[in-house]
Amino acid sequence: MPGEYVVSFEYPSAKTFVSLLRAVGEVADEILARFSPDGMRVRALDPARLSLIELEVPSSAFTAYEVRQRDFSVGMNLASLLKMLPKPKKSDVVRFSADETFYRVSIEGVMPKSFRFRSIEVPVEEIPELSFDFKARAVLPSRAFKEALATLGGSGAVEIEVSSADYVVLRGGGSAVKLSRAAGSVLDVELEESVRSAYEESYLSKAVPLLDLTDSLELSLSTSSPLSMVFRIPGDVLVRYILAPQA
Repeated sequence: MPGEYVVSFEYPSAKTFVSLLRAVGEVADEILARFSPDGMRVRALDPARLSLIELEVPSSAFTAYEVRQRDFSVGMNLASLLKMLPKPKKSDVVRFSADETFYRVSIEGVMPKSFRFRSIEVPVEEIPELSFDFKARAVLPSRAFKEALATLGGSGAVEIEVSSADYVVLRGGGSAVKLSRAAGSVLDVELEESVRSAYEESYLSKAVPLLDLTDSLELSLSTSSPLSMVFRIPGDVLVRYILAPQA
């Protein structure tokens, strides 16, 4: 890749990478992507400060990765970028390069397309590293959780209850979905005490695109506490979505 760029990389699945950007774009229109020898990291709060998304892509996940500074950041207007990018095909790869002023995103496939954008100034907001004393952790198949949210669609709020090592119950709009080990819709539960907390459905739905990138997700919560949703994408890519409880 051109030597004048400070950072350049190739990611093997443009479809996955664009889906990751779209998930981040559900939370924030503008982001600061940070690059180091270890890889790429993004942390962004939504304007209402009700949700936080963290994306970590290790250098090992890229088929090619080079950064010429120990710490380099690129300000991106995701809203504009995502409007321009085409829907990638399964076999397409994505190439990215950036200098101090511009960055380029290329979708390489049967019909290659390349887009060049000016880096923007993104206010540096110090987001503290969050630590919670969660009382319950559940690992669910992505498909089961996605179907449960679809069933409760339009409810406005979704309550999640974990009161047994064998069940996770989601409620909303007078309906309930019971996920269980016996049915294969619960893979694992660690429970210190029974927990129950409600979250805005519109914010939960922002994480739905991530469910198509992994077979399972990890939920961590306590009563009336933030919800942590962790998605582990092939290649050791990690996405963490933290959502405040409904007031």
